[in-house]
Amino acid sequence: MTMPPRKQANTDPLVTHVGIYARVSTEEQAEQGYSIEAQLETLRSQCKMEQKVVFREYVDAGISGKTIEKRPALRELLRDIEEGKIQEVLVWKLDRISRKTSDLLFIMDQLNRYNVKFRSHSEKNFETDTAAGKMTFQMFGVIAEFQRNTIVENVKMGMKQRARNGKWNGGQVLGYDVVEIPVAKGKDSVLHVNAIEAELVRKIFSMYASGRGLKSIANELNHDGFKTKPNKPFSHVSIKTIINNPLYIGKIRYNVRENWSEKRRKGINPEPIIADGEHEPIITQYLWDAVQKLYSKKAVTAPRVFNGTYLLTGMMRCPDCGATLVAHRTKDTLKNGTKIVRRYYVCSNFRAKGSRVCTSNTVKADFAEQYVTERIAEVVQKPKVLEDIVARINKNRVKNVVPLQKEVEAIGKELKTLDSQKQKYFKLYESDVVDNNFLIERLNELKQKHDALYLRKTEAENQLNDSISEPVPLQQVRQILSKFQEMLETAPIETQKNLLQTIVKQIHVKKGQKFEGIELEFDDKVTACFLGLAPSTQAVAGAFAFSKQKFPLQYTLVI
Repeated sequence: MTMPPRKQANTDPLVTHVGIYARVSTEEQAEQGYSIEAQLETLRSQCKMEQKVVFREYVDAGISGKTIEKRPALRELLRDIEEGKIQEVLVWKLDRISRKTSDLLFIMDQLNRYNVKFRSHSEKNFETDTAAGKMTFQMFGVIAEFQRNTIVENVKMGMKQRARNGKWNGGQVLGYDVVEIPVAKGKDSVLHVNAIEAELVRKIFSMYASGRGLKSIANELNHDGFKTKPNKPFSHVSIKTIINNPLYIGKIRYNVRENWSEKRRKGINPEPIIADGEHEPIITQYLWDAVQKLYSKKAVTAPRVFNGTYLLTGMMRCPDCGATLVAHRTKDTLKNGTKIVRRYYVCSNFRAKGSRVCTSNTVKADFAEQYVTERIAEVVQKPKVLEDIVARINKNRVKNVVPLQKEVEAIGKELKTLDSQKQKYFKLYESDVVDNNFLIERLNELKQKHDALYLRKTEAENQLNDSISEPVPLQQVRQILSKFQEMLETAPIETQKNLLQTIVKQIHVKKGQKFEGIELEFDDKVTACFLGLAPSTQAVAGAFAFSKQKFPLQYTLVI
């Protein structure tokens, strides 16, 4: 993949601007004394001795070195590297940057790509701008990853043993408070019964044992003003989690899922740890057994009597809360004994959490699906309708050009002013008028302003590019919609759903089953799908040939 050209920062080429990166996990700080401030002070002193400017300090506090994704400061450092703001990265120790070899290699590739030097205060044996240094860098990475994996395995073993001993490894849970107590080697966490919440837990179990359903229980609790431990409304899922948690009969269950980061909910462990806990139970064994027996009975899968497909799943949102409208059906018996299934779309918040959270905002599935297909047919079959829609959009695009041009120009001037201020602070620092702390503070302030302005400028430029690009092509839109309608009418149900998801971005719904319009999104993939256009051998990569004319690759219509 071709990388975008490096953006050069307005900095003095005679001055090396260093990005200092520091990281420490909570466990390291507590057990080994790897404090953030100690790392930073050491690295600041090194920069001062070498007469280099600390452009910014990037700190991930209380965060492990497992992955880049979960370390915001490291991601910010990589962004600044791409933007050419620093010429060197300095860390206290290699494993501060990462303990995962694949991440280290990715970081090294980024450094090489943007000609940025990497140095470690503790490991003096390599410089990443030499072949030997790169090899040493990778060797250290392998060792660091081995150490991380060893630590992870040791932690897992320790957590499992704690569970076998009846100790709690989790976080907050309804019915209990997690309380820290002093022990010989520091602190430990134990569960103490929360009397008020415990009554709520007993109520939930009793309601289910009496025959109430999961949603019915959630709905009543929400109406009565009860909240979950994280202070959110109850849903059928949260009720299900509670009634299936053996914690409430004094048991500790651990390691239900394995390799969560890779397998998520699919990584079910068939033999989790279940042990007698040190905590006090909230419900009786008798009530637990009754609930489990009833739950198992209800969980038996009934024969599926309806195999219909909901064509518009994910395309409509609740007009009240904005949640997705999801599939819902009811079974009715007519006077002659005939059983029928009625299909609807309802608010997902209402379905999961009840009427306390939102109303159903029911939309009949047949009505909605008929509206969509008939509206598309109308636009295709009545040329004037589509002409008016496209003309209105093109007119609005042109009308927006001047205001957007002025906005982009104004933001550009503000960004130049910020760059001038930054240069002023660098000169003050180089003249020993201000110290390093003052410089960092001011640069951080300028960066926050710069990032906000740059984001807005990018948005305005994108809107401007859309507005000044060639107008939405009426003939192309008509051909795509004609082909779309033709395929929709003859395709099987499942294919119809896929076709709709390809082109329909959102169906705007008002209360009372009223529709405001269908938002269609066109891009090169849609063009290729419905017009069968292959990438042009004469055009730039990714472009599509169409009657030897150029068309915008992306635009939106509301019909």
